[in-house]
Amino acid sequence: MQNDSSENDPRTIWQSQATESSTMTLLLIRKKTRELHAKTRGDLLKSIFSPLIVVALGGFGLRFPDPVLRVAYAFAIAWSMAGQYFLNRGMWSAATPEAAALCTGLESYRREVERRRFLFTRILQWNLGPVLLVIATWIFSAVKMGVLTRTTLPNAAPFLILMTVWFVAVAVIRIRQQRELQREIDDLNEIERANR
Repeated sequence: MQNDSSENDPRTIWQSQATESSTMTLLLIRKKTRELHAKTRGDLLKSIFSPLIVVALGGFGLRFPDPVLRVAYAFAIAWSMAGQYFLNRGMWSAATPEAAALCTGLESYRREVERRRFLFTRILQWNLGPVLLVIATWIFSAVKMGVLTRTTLPNAAPFLILMTVWFVAVAVIRIRQQRELQREIDDLNEIERANR
């Protein structure tokens, strides 16, 4: 009897083996961690501009004689300043990816993704909230002072529409970014489960 040589052929054996899913290399993980870290720092730097807008508009609004409007402007300024504290608390002091030598690459990347996701959840509350309050107070002030009447409302409509579109766009972008970061975390969980 002749043995079937195809069963013992190394090429056939090699080709019939199950393939593994593509895994990230350590260098790729470190690169992605550094990129994500840099993006987070950039977002933190950009978040400084909204309190400047709030302080400028609110500071000018504090000159209005109406005490209710002055309280609203003062609250918006205080909320904005407190927001900068709560938004940046612990975010700048985080170790750089290179300094995280004691943890594995996946742990470092996971920490950076979770840090970024946490930042996005706080931005809507602490950064955009005061801006919306000061703009709404400005609009209310204009209506109360008679500047924004039925005849001037069409002139202000483009600004109001632009502000509405801006807020919706920022909210949609942030929600989309949060979903992407959650998918990253889910992928990391899957990689860790596969490697156990």
